[in-house]
Amino acid sequence: PHCLARFESALEEGAREASCPLCGKAFDPATANTALAAIETPTAVAPVAEEGLPAGASLGQYRIEGVLGRGGMGIVYRATQTSLERLVALKVLPRALARDAEFVERFRREASALAGLNHPHIVTIHDRGFEQGVYFFAMEYVDGTSLRHLLASRSVDPSRALRIASEVCDALEYAHGRGVIHRDIKPENLLVDRSGRVKIADFGLARIVRGNATPSDGLTRSDVVMGTLDYMAPEQRDRTKDVDARADLYALGVVLY
Repeated sequence: PHCLARFESALEEGAREASCPLCGKAFDPATANTALAAIETPTAVAPVAEEGLPAGASLGQYRIEGVLGRGGMGIVYRATQTSLERLVALKVLPRALARDAEFVERFRREASALAGLNHPHIVTIHDRGFEQGVYFFAMEYVDGTSLRHLLASRSVDPSRALRIASEVCDALEYAHGRGVIHRDIKPENLLVDRSGRVKIADFGLARIVRGNATPSDGLTRSDVVMGTLDYMAPEQRDRTKDVDARADLYALGVVLY
């Protein structure tokens, strides 16, 4: 069933032949259509469309409660992990990525590395999965707001700005020491909880989604520019494959400014 679900999107596009991007199993459209029809789909599960999932829909063990935000890397939902009855932030990546074999390989390898980050100022990744033709991350739910919203409210004085920068520096030093670079530090990715503690969100997800893997792993796309232009270091604009930890520090300097 899992392989067939991955093949479903290819059938929708009229593919004459295809294979599962994870196991390589080949499919015959006629056989697969019959098998797909036999798979029972829970009535509570709504198909994942690009426009998003409605509240109450299910994605694996996660029940959608509402939308937290949208961006170029997907939609983030507030969801309940039903097995533990806890709130999580569920990031659903664009469905088209499920048909990219290179992405699938990066997802498997890099998500494990990101899950190993354990720091009080980095949003924790709880789970990763594939359901209904999409890949997703279940992350720690931060009850608060983004630094962007705080800046808009003009409630960040110089002393608070320095505290925020210090906490982000601690998190970056920790992650960089473990070989993980964020690549998209900006106010939208800096969350502030109700106690005032800062959490960096989407740590390293740009690496997975956009494809800037290290040269040694054979997955490098040197022509892909990742990040947000207003916060991007010069070398990140011109030589993506050469980007290192200093690009994060440059972006943090722009945030502090």
